[in-house]
Amino acid sequence: MTAPTTNHQPPTTGDLARELAVARAAARAAGQIAAELQSTAARSDKPDGSPVTDGDFAADRAIQSALRSAFPDDAILSEEVPDDGARRRVSRTWIIDPIDGTREYAAGRASWCVQIGLAIDGRFVLGVLDQPSRARAWWGVPGRGAWIDQDGAVSPLHLPRGGSTTTLVAGSSARNRNAISQVRTVLPEFALITEHSVGIKVGRILAGDADLYAHARRIHAWDAAAPAAVLIAAGGTATDLAGHELRSDGPDECQPGLIFSRRTDHADIVARFAAAGITAPLG
Repeated sequence: MTAPTTNHQPPTTGDLARELAVARAAARAAGQIAAELQSTAARSDKPDGSPVTDGDFAADRAIQSALRSAFPDDAILSEEVPDDGARRRVSRTWIIDPIDGTREYAAGRASWCVQIGLAIDGRFVLGVLDQPSRARAWWGVPGRGAWIDQDGAVSPLHLPRGGSTTTLVAGSSARNRNAISQVRTVLPEFALITEHSVGIKVGRILAGDADLYAHARRIHAWDAAAPAAVLIAAGGTATDLAGHELRSDGPDECQPGLIFSRRTDHADIVARFAAAGITAPLG
């Protein structure tokens, strides 16, 4: 990562400037709401066994209110609201995860963030990640650039491309154990560090702590959209396990696994999964 420059602000005009400003403000406000509720938020479990809290719902309401007010004709796909199919009838869809890393949030830990992405005609074109526990946010628009805000100081982000460091970032939950085992089999020389939120995993790549994040399970669009956009905007690469572009206009909203990296040999990593017969994710 290049050395930060003091208060270098992103452009305020041009394509998606208003969308970026609204998304940044919405993510910041939702993160503050969630942080204030973290110690008291009641937890329950969804039918699939994943947790949800009062903080998720409160953050979701704040984000949806801001987006609907600013962009009433756009669709919204959120983790916390059933998919109403609107995203199939319009070209623009906001994809949000009000708290990515709910298990960590519910446990009172810091590895969670607010994620807001925008897809136009199926392509991820904007992403905002906000980690209130660390007073940190990342955002980006592929083709325009990426930025980090740390304690109020904004700096541009551009990833150095490399392949000499071999560090893999992955989750550690029991439900992903088989998928993580597959990744480790394909990339045995990579040291492993663990994070739970996809956004925080991308933050570790942006910080230079890790080279890549590979996920061999199907993954929801709200987990992948904003992190993918930020990573690409910063100069990284985001694909599915077969090396294809991640998109939101597939048969359902899920992504067929993913590989996020800052490596010049990203295509070789994809080829290693193909050689191992892992081009389609676990369920």
